[in-house]
Amino acid sequence: MKKSLTKVSSVAVLTAALTVMPTISQANHSWGTYHWASTVSPFTLTVVNSTEAHWDSYVTQAVADWSASSKLDMVEVEGSTNKRTRRQCNAPTGQIRICNDTYGQTGWLGIAGINIDTNGHITRGYTKMNDTYFDTAFYDQPDWRQSVTCQELGHDIGLGHQDENFNNQSLFSCMDYQNPPYEYPNAHDYEQLEIIYAHTDSYNTVDTSSGSTAPSKGKSGSNTPAGWGISMGRRGNVEYFIRQDEDGSRWITSVRWVDGYDGH
Repeated sequence: MKKSLTKVSSVAVLTAALTVMPTISQANHSWGTYHWASTVSPFTLTVVNSTEAHWDSYVTQAVADWSASSKLDMVEVEGSTNKRTRRQCNAPTGQIRICNDTYGQTGWLGIAGINIDTNGHITRGYTKMNDTYFDTAFYDQPDWRQSVTCQELGHDIGLGHQDENFNNQSLFSCMDYQNPPYEYPNAHDYEQLEIIYAHTDSYNTVDTSSGSTAPSKGKSGSNTPAGWGISMGRRGNVEYFIRQDEDGSRWITSVRWVDGYDGH
């Protein structure tokens, strides 16, 4: 059973990341200028866990790891796990929803989508984990599941990748593309969050209803490029898409393609 309002200590993980990470003068891997608006700092961000039981431990760990930031505190709440909810994974207003399903031979391992208001602030976010690939021998490993969960939730709070070249030296961050993958954030990631959320805003896009599940609004997007809008370009295993909705808001989708997938 999932735990409502769950937060697990990740002090040991953070300490390990700080130990192995070299000194960094300035972080520079924000995802554009996308960030949640909040009138207070730090702020609380609700993550609605609509994954099945075999994903629960990975979601809980990633929520705890990102909560180690001094700028935000993620709170996990139990969400519906019925097939339709997981298939659509519609994002609640002011919150993030994370789901898993066998989405099929789509070519992607995980995706993260954020809805941006006319001021450029994130209003909703979602993450989908594709069991079609995670159930294969190559990806059905704890480090892959933890790393991709960590990375996609990192996108939902405004982080980009530190590096997208699998052949480069490991940066020991889930926001780095590498094989074998690394499961946790590092000091560079926390520093970037300090920069992104160095200010407060005049209004809130984060839900402030004390961890309750907010109503969903509209469709987060499809499971194929046809519903993601226009490609903003692909680099290696990552591709970004943009779609504008009728209300003037935009959906930005980050897609992590599986190794060897070279077409849509």
